[in-house]
Amino acid sequence: MNLLENLRFCFSIPCALLWMIMCANPCRAITLNAKDFGLIADGKSDDGPAILKLIDAAKASAQPVTLVFPPEKIIFAATARKGYLFSLRDCHNIAIDGNGSTFLLDPSIRMADMHFARNVVLKHCNVDFTTSMFAETTVRAVDTARSFVDVSLRDAGDAIDLGGPTKQEGEQWFGGFLWCENGTHPKAARHFAVKRVDKLENGLMRVHYGEGTFSKSIADTIIPGKTAFSVPRAGVAHRSGAGALFEIHDATDVTLEKVHVWGAPWFTFSIYRCEGTCRFIDVDVKPKPNSQRLMSGCRDAFHVTANRAKLLFEGCDTGGIGDDDYNFCVLSSSIRKVVSPNEIIIRQKFPIQYNPMRVGETLQVMNAENIVLGSAKITHYTETSPKDGSAIVSGGSCPEVTVSLDRTITGLSSGLTVWAKEAANPDTTMRHCTTTFSIRAQTSLKIEDCQLSCYITSYGMSARQENVEGPGPESIWIKNTNFLTGRGSGYFAQSGGAGPLEHTRIQNIHIEGCTFHAPLRITKARTITLLNNRFHGEASIGEHRSLEMRGNTKNSHPFLLQQKQEE
Repeated sequence: MNLLENLRFCFSIPCALLWMIMCANPCRAITLNAKDFGLIADGKSDDGPAILKLIDAAKASAQPVTLVFPPEKIIFAATARKGYLFSLRDCHNIAIDGNGSTFLLDPSIRMADMHFARNVVLKHCNVDFTTSMFAETTVRAVDTARSFVDVSLRDAGDAIDLGGPTKQEGEQWFGGFLWCENGTHPKAARHFAVKRVDKLENGLMRVHYGEGTFSKSIADTIIPGKTAFSVPRAGVAHRSGAGALFEIHDATDVTLEKVHVWGAPWFTFSIYRCEGTCRFIDVDVKPKPNSQRLMSGCRDAFHVTANRAKLLFEGCDTGGIGDDDYNFCVLSSSIRKVVSPNEIIIRQKFPIQYNPMRVGETLQVMNAENIVLGSAKITHYTETSPKDGSAIVSGGSCPEVTVSLDRTITGLSSGLTVWAKEAANPDTTMRHCTTTFSIRAQTSLKIEDCQLSCYITSYGMSARQENVEGPGPESIWIKNTNFLTGRGSGYFAQSGGAGPLEHTRIQNIHIEGCTFHAPLRITKARTITLLNNRFHGEASIGEHRSLEMRGNTKNSHPFLLQQKQEE
């Protein structure tokens, strides 16, 4: 703030509170009550301005601060700073206790910006929007020849904004979700790109398919009068706006606890380049309880990229997600030029959200067959400045970078994939979590005591792709987890390509005490361990160096796979 802004800020805060903030014992934490800053919490008045004053007061404190909200109220907000109600960018030592209240947001704003935050806690709150992202409907008729379905609103009072893609605020894709019949198993949500929605007579709406031919494989799973269809609201669903609902980027030591999200227009939690320890305890992304909603979010619930932090997801429950429940990845780079045996020029493949490497980190090199050619320590890391003179920042545009290595890696050539090992979510655990749509385990992962009614894939994108989110995990460890049948269920681990197993991308897979009602498929891994698992469906294992199997059963009978090892 400049001097004038500081004066205005000081006069906007009650004198007693200002005196407490400025003169408190620097070793003691202080508590600020949102009510003292003008919060009304009646569910109708815009409490955004009061919350912005509260955050400004917390930033003015040299002591750790706890911000306390009234218990179990509805707090409506339509005012934000740069799109975020809780603008916590660069904040340190702040705890926010929602006390079980629901923050009801206007669709134009998002919940929390935690860029460069340190030691921040946010707990005990619900997050919802005044307008849901989807209108829940029932399919009444299907016409595959003309690529449309006719639907009726499940709640006649749930007005829907008709139309199609708006291309506004980062809308990358516009579509709904058909809840296809899946036998005795949970219904499987399938993407349905929407070209436009027309209003018909008799309360019907016609939803036109937006990408090529309406698939017969989808149409055959629809039962008119029964199958549900979540139709996106034009101008609301799939719009990034200011960004993800929670942007936790370049942060250190962050905890979210008992945070329940009932609706998100785009990504829910975006977790990039964090350090220290980041914990997500009882953090749910699910449809609002006791509502008719089937959808809770348009894109990934947890998008987890290029973190150096220790990451824990404990007791998290995701349902009604329009994309991955979890995407664990690192945005890798490709070699643009080999300057010398110890010097290369690289650039990040995915051209957004730049993830810089660091001197002293381990650069790993992989070819298009997913084979790791080798690794070396980075001794120098020089970014090429943009021609317009703009600054290079984490999360910004991706520069070309000259990297010097402490030793030679045989086989370096243009086009190979590289990344920093230490920045690939190296210590990540899911424990007591429930998922329903999909998990991309593209970096190493531990899974304990989870319920997975989805498919989980390791290395689901090829290194040949330009915008790959790879590179895939080095190790996967899964224990005491149930793999249930749902949408594209089971665990699929692929590595592919010819070459020595000592250098294949997936080195170790350990699965113990798990129950598989869905398939297990491992195409290639160096070391595979299967202990005391219960299989009730397909289990297949491809190329490997070693396989240990003990105590496994298939349909309650002893089960042992004899697979040919690498010659």
